[in-house]
Amino acid sequence: MSALPDQAVILALEASADQASAAIYCADGQHWQDVHTARHGHAAVITELARNVLDQAGITAGALTHIAAGRGPGSFTGIRVALAAAKGFALACGADGMGVSCLAGAAYAARAGRPDLAGRQVLASADTRRGSYFCQLFDTANKPLSAIMDILPEPGASLPQDWHAAAILGPGAPALAQAFPDYDMTPVTDVPAVDALQIASLSAHLLQAGQITEPLTPLYVAPVFLGPAASGRESAASAPAAIRS
Repeated sequence: MSALPDQAVILALEASADQASAAIYCADGQHWQDVHTARHGHAAVITELARNVLDQAGITAGALTHIAAGRGPGSFTGIRVALAAAKGFALACGADGMGVSCLAGAAYAARAGRPDLAGRQVLASADTRRGSYFCQLFDTANKPLSAIMDILPEPGASLPQDWHAAAILGPGAPALAQAFPDYDMTPVTDVPAVDALQIASLSAHLLQAGQITEPLTPLYVAPVFLGPAASGRESAASAPAAIRS
């Protein structure tokens, strides 16, 4: 698809962290969002949030053309909640499903209306809920420059050289910038937590650009591992406990 059709209506769902949210994004840029802030219990509210935004937009589920969901990294349970609900809506509505990286969504949204981030690489972070952070670096076109890494904010870890002078956002921004002062990373703390509207916005961008999208499957960062977290290991070797709730 090379352009977002005039009739396109995206429902996006996100529940990878400490809030659940649903958003509607239309081809003309109109959008609506409903958010429920809580660390747990996303399964009990995610469908109701979707109904709320449909009501706000004044449309029925049958008008939906695409269903997007945050596929992680983040809380394993929360990710599954959003993806399962998205699959249900896609099946019921005959809409196309789209899985979106939460880190990519956060990085893309952070650049909107932010001249200070123009021309800068952005390092997005997400909380593993065990003392470390998932991190991924994106270039100025929001293309990932590395695999997702599991990083403990402890001095002495070896980080990729291209992280130098990056703008870092997300829950790990202050701790990681402080732990690695030699990398001169700038914490960006005035951006909202990842939410459904960010997922919807990136989904619309991907569709407009004709880029291949991911399925509604979890973004598993690592295989099962029961030991402690390890700094600086790439996603293929880091711990899956990172995405358990």
